[in-house]
Amino acid sequence: MLPHQKPDFDRSLAKESETLASDWVAFDNNNSIEIGESTSIPETDISKWTTLSITCFLDELLIHTSTRDKPLSIVTIQAMKETYGFDSSHNAEILYRFCRLAIESGDESIIPVVVQFITSQGRMKYIRPLYRSLFASKMGKDIAVSTFLANKESYHPIAAKMVATDLGATNGNNDDDAGKEKTDAMASCSASYYSKNILMVGLLAFSVVAVAFSRANRKIK
Repeated sequence: MLPHQKPDFDRSLAKESETLASDWVAFDNNNSIEIGESTSIPETDISKWTTLSITCFLDELLIHTSTRDKPLSIVTIQAMKETYGFDSSHNAEILYRFCRLAIESGDESIIPVVVQFITSQGRMKYIRPLYRSLFASKMGKDIAVSTFLANKESYHPIAAKMVATDLGATNGNNDDDAGKEKTDAMASCSASYYSKNILMVGLLAFSVVAVAFSRANRKIK
């Protein structure tokens, strides 16, 4: 039976992130062309915020831009760079989210940051969305393809196949291809899993034989 009363969770930290996101959206709405003297950048100090609070803030901005079907302006992205320095963050979760916002806005200055990020590590949770965002943008389509072709050998084979599909670098680029990639990935993982199991069984059997042989030698002596 479901409880009669909804649990009262403490959302104070989440509300701070949501409020700051709303403030930046309001700033963006009022300053889509240029920053004037009356412009007020949100003054909330996030220097002591946790990574979770900051990513919650950036996620809220991504939700806002998706809901209104309009990216943040380059003016807003530039203001966020100057205020928070997100474009030089060493935290992957923060940098990943800000890169997505900046690509959507059409900020060409973020391209070197994105290229460095997607070529310095190969986690699919980061590289696939960023490659897709670059490829979908006017400024980054060719860069996405050339960057991938130059670095595909450094990625895990499954990651490389997935990104190739995203960029249309495989024949068809349709749902059947996507389904095949998922099947290949599952098959690869399953093969790896069973190979490890077989190896473990073999080692166990060898250990049992070794113990039995040792005991037999003791009895002979």
